[in-house]
Amino acid sequence: MEEPLKWTKELESILSEDRLGLELLKDPKGELPILAWKLYFNEHSDYWRPVLNWCLDPCDPHIVPTDPQRTVDEALPMVGEVIRQLKSRHTAKALEVAKRTSQVLVHGASFLQPKRGQAATMRPVAVRAYVIRKFNPHPKKPNDSKVSFHKVADLLFVNDGKCSRCSRSKHQYNDSCVKALMTAVTHLKTAMNHDGIPT
Repeated sequence: MEEPLKWTKELESILSEDRLGLELLKDPKGELPILAWKLYFNEHSDYWRPVLNWCLDPCDPHIVPTDPQRTVDEALPMVGEVIRQLKSRHTAKALEVAKRTSQVLVHGASFLQPKRGQAATMRPVAVRAYVIRKFNPHPKKPNDSKVSFHKVADLLFVNDGKCSRCSRSKHQYNDSCVKALMTAVTHLKTAMNHDGIPT
């Protein structure tokens, strides 16, 4: 599935020189906000928690959910193969099959299944918005950001001078896109608190 996280020299220099906020603003739709989110999560947890999946793109073909029953039907013979390989003392083959089995099972996991409410595509957007605001703190208000939600909505939703959601070129603080973004970030913070990740 995904490659393991890499702490690059470039990212280390960005973080150590307090330039992360500026770098996030330069490319809010790139990989840096997601990498920063994963690293932030890993600073506070050594275990997988459901909120970590908020950074996954639900349209990515590697994580498109499958029916749970179909997943079990596919994984069951693979589990049998793992056991057979272990009994034959072929641990390398067993590990290889176990990894493939794990990937099959992940596709049927409950955290990937569609749920009512906000679209799953808003979750990675909420992660980006949260990271951009968190690492651009307001100099006089420690619990706030110098990047407003309507500015973040412009950064994340506007392409070629037009918002992908409402077709505007710039957002106002009370636009529906801004409200949707604020709601998504609030839900993210709730999920973080639930999983013990500080906001």
